[in-house]
Amino acid sequence: MSKAMRKIFEKGYSHDEPDRIPKNITISNLDIIMYVVAIVGHLVDLGLDINVAIRYSLAQKMMEFGWTLTFILLPAFVNTAVSIRMYSQDKQQDSVTNEFTKRHWLRIFILVLQLAPILRFTDALIYAIKSRRAERKRDPSSQRMYYGLMLKEDSDAALLRVFECFLEAAPQQVLQTSLLFRAYDQLAVHQILSICSSVVGMGWCLAAYQRAVRFAQQDKSNMRWSGTILQTLWHFLVTLSRVISLSIIAYLYPYCTVLACAIHVMIMAIWLQLFDRSPFCAHNKMAEIAFSFTLGGVYLFTYILPIEEEKLTIMKKNEIPGNW
Repeated sequence: MSKAMRKIFEKGYSHDEPDRIPKNITISNLDIIMYVVAIVGHLVDLGLDINVAIRYSLAQKMMEFGWTLTFILLPAFVNTAVSIRMYSQDKQQDSVTNEFTKRHWLRIFILVLQLAPILRFTDALIYAIKSRRAERKRDPSSQRMYYGLMLKEDSDAALLRVFECFLEAAPQQVLQTSLLFRAYDQLAVHQILSICSSVVGMGWCLAAYQRAVRFAQQDKSNMRWSGTILQTLWHFLVTLSRVISLSIIAYLYPYCTVLACAIHVMIMAIWLQLFDRSPFCAHNKMAEIAFSFTLGGVYLFTYILPIEEEKLTIMKKNEIPGNW
């Protein structure tokens, strides 16, 4: 991490004001639709993966069932832990976010169901609607406040989606594709649907993540939806090529592939601990190490600059309504 970035986190401010919220803010119909699509898409993707696992169980293919279930539950557990840490940070900062989950029992219930990203997307959707209503009532102060809260929830959701996609969707694609190679004469529609939904979701989540990061950078203009679509196509094609490559290797050398991936994750986790620790879990050494291993798993498929993840943290700290 650069000295400038370390100084920002130590002092809690920067001499360069980040481009958090544009002057002319408005919530379009497309913004509302995209949040709804994100929520529905997450549920559909999860449902398709669960359907594949159930079919393996009914077919008495217990090894395939075990791997599929592992790649569903383990990433969900990681996302839940990260989401709880985010809520803890919100509480420490006296944030007024979490509109949908003000009732703690409801938040706990949804987290138990392993639907952490849905919480953030729902809150972002609620704040987007409130910002739009404030605009119609010609209340610029409330409009700006709700818009900022929407961005904060959107940034949290984007980070959670990155973890979900590259710890759940990507391994699922490699697993299901390699299994299809082994039984190409028994092509299953449910497997193909699961793979397709995951590939599209991975490209979209990275584009959404980059879009959220833009709001925290002064030297870059905020990304338009046209740019988001182009980035989605770019990440879709890059991800597809990597998934196919890993799937072929996993089909030919399954045990060597697992070993190589484990070594890669360990090396990246050690590198992060030695040279670029994230302040996200700095309060607890074990949590910090676990977070480094989580990023190491993500790095199997894509590289996210730790400095960009930290910019989202800076943006969240600067966008609480008390600072306006």
